[in-house]
Amino acid sequence: MKNELNKILASQPKYRLKQIIQAWFDVDKNSYEEITTLPLELREELKSFPWLTVKLHSIYKSKIDDTEKALLELADGNLIETVLMGRQNLKEDSEAGDRYTICISSQVGCAMNCSFCATGKTGFKRNLTAEEIIDQYRFWQRYVSPSYQEGVAFAMSSGRMGGVAEARQISNIVVMGQGEPLLNYDNLKQALNIILQNTEIGPTKITVSTCGIPKFMDKILEDKEFPQVRLAISLHSAIEETRKKIMPSHTSGFLEYLVEWAKKYSEVITSRSHFIGLEYLMLENFNDDEKHLKALKKLASNFSRVRINLIPYNDISTGKLKTTAREKIEHWHEELMKSSFVCTIRHSQGQDIAAACGQLCNKVLEK
Repeated sequence: MKNELNKILASQPKYRLKQIIQAWFDVDKNSYEEITTLPLELREELKSFPWLTVKLHSIYKSKIDDTEKALLELADGNLIETVLMGRQNLKEDSEAGDRYTICISSQVGCAMNCSFCATGKTGFKRNLTAEEIIDQYRFWQRYVSPSYQEGVAFAMSSGRMGGVAEARQISNIVVMGQGEPLLNYDNLKQALNIILQNTEIGPTKITVSTCGIPKFMDKILEDKEFPQVRLAISLHSAIEETRKKIMPSHTSGFLEYLVEWAKKYSEVITSRSHFIGLEYLMLENFNDDEKHLKALKKLASNFSRVRINLIPYNDISTGKLKTTAREKIEHWHEELMKSSFVCTIRHSQGQDIAAACGQLCNKVLEK
């Protein structure tokens, strides 16, 4: 955690930090002064330490679905984006109710420079601290609560003034926002462990998406402290030459490495619910012909537990890429299902507020 907090707590019993972290996740508390389990003197010292490391800059609400995007300002003036997605929009999730998925960022900017992603065009600035990752969850946790004005407004408009805290719950987290999560390994690990220890969200309800960084993928296999969350690989092509064009960070031999790594992963993580996700962005006349479909089937057949997620491309105004026609995406889905693969087509949310996959770029939008 932050050096300033560690200094303040240096002379305190170790359990004080646990008390503070538990209070962070209590939506009814808004300052350290309200943590009455702490000595008064310590509460006075903590006044200089921010209750939240993020501040709301702007919020955008989709007019086409139950999606909201927050532009958050950090203490150094940098901006990050995070998204709240109503899961009741998902046709494949019929029991979603009023549960929400949040998409959180791991870095300010990104160095991967993937051709389809707006974040990469902004360049890399810095890693987020563990607190800044955690506080994206805490921001939304408060936002959906009845004690927050937006939560009250939701309750009034839906006719459910009672029990809104139970009705609007964050049930899933996807680390698919800005940045390459594994390049911020230590802070990501600390943040996810703290969230898991202080919320009702379980490890299989958290997905970390990565371009594939072998150094840290290997580290996950050996690191017993890294939480057993689900991992999704941004694949986008099972043909080396094509993947390199889409993802400049692609290294020669990665696809062969991925197959071997997946075998080791299935030995370390034996739970049947811990499948590896393969994310596949569908790009017209680029990676969507029969040759690429055949290559994907061949690669995926080497995985013991795998789920393929076909993703329609979301425009980022470069003019170079176009999404595959819906009919062809559905054809791929059908063919993969026929080959006994678990396969889904991602339902893109928040496209009208640039909140969908690949669109996050910290741009202040006109309302």
